[in-house]
Amino acid sequence: MNETRINIMEPEAPAPAPQTQPEEPRLEYAAVSERFVALLIDYGVFFIPLQIILWIFFKIAGPLEGFWPPIFLFAGINLLFVLYEAIFSSGDRVTLGKALVGIAVVKKDLSGPISFPRAVCRALGYYVSTALLMCGFLLAFFDDKHRALHDYFGGSVVVQVRPKSWGERTLLRLLGTLLLVAFAWSFYAQELGGGKITQQAYIRQAEKQLKNIALLEEAHYNRYGYYTNDLLRLSLLSGDPVQFQRDTQKVLYHKGFKIGVQGNSYKISALAQDPQHTPVYFAPPQR
Repeated sequence: MNETRINIMEPEAPAPAPQTQPEEPRLEYAAVSERFVALLIDYGVFFIPLQIILWIFFKIAGPLEGFWPPIFLFAGINLLFVLYEAIFSSGDRVTLGKALVGIAVVKKDLSGPISFPRAVCRALGYYVSTALLMCGFLLAFFDDKHRALHDYFGGSVVVQVRPKSWGERTLLRLLGTLLLVAFAWSFYAQELGGGKITQQAYIRQAEKQLKNIALLEEAHYNRYGYYTNDLLRLSLLSGDPVQFQRDTQKVLYHKGFKIGVQGNSYKISALAQDPQHTPVYFAPPQR
């Protein structure tokens, strides 16, 4: 009979521990507030210089006549913004705002950057979200990956690409939240409140210009002894007729302006340059 013996003097070597592969770092989706800060940076860096250039151009060339030139300029600026967003959201590139915040756009499956065509669709999605009363952006608050409507258009998500300290992250999110609340309040106050903020600004500027015209009427009366309904004649009393005409055309609609003179009294009526062309009036106290 065979006998099996166990050697207690030389214990068996322990089995090698299974090798574990290092865990890949887990990507974190960017917070909505951080994304908003990045978008505001990109918007400001892109639009503010262009608006300054256009302001200088209008100062030199004067106001454009007609309806279509401003429309073409507005469309051109926004087309450039779409190209900027598309170019710097595709490949391994990031926009300036996203680079400063430390976030980037990638495919929804996290396999890599999105393509240029998808980036174009994503950039156009900004305007769709805006047209839907910003509801496309609000979607990011309810999506588990913080995807807004334009992310669905581009098949993308926005992720963190560099670690942030607690202080930096808190500051970014606090700043983004405050800016987001301020922007939402301003936007919905205008859209749902009938555009009262912007409209009232246009009306105040128009009424101020009517008062300037009234001062010239008084100067004309003191010099010549009567009021006039000739705006060009009044502009000559301003000291700078060209600038006076520019200021008038900037805040008053080119149709509907009238100075009614009757004896020792007059009344000025016009239309403001707001979208509704609100009527504005000025009548001096009776002498």
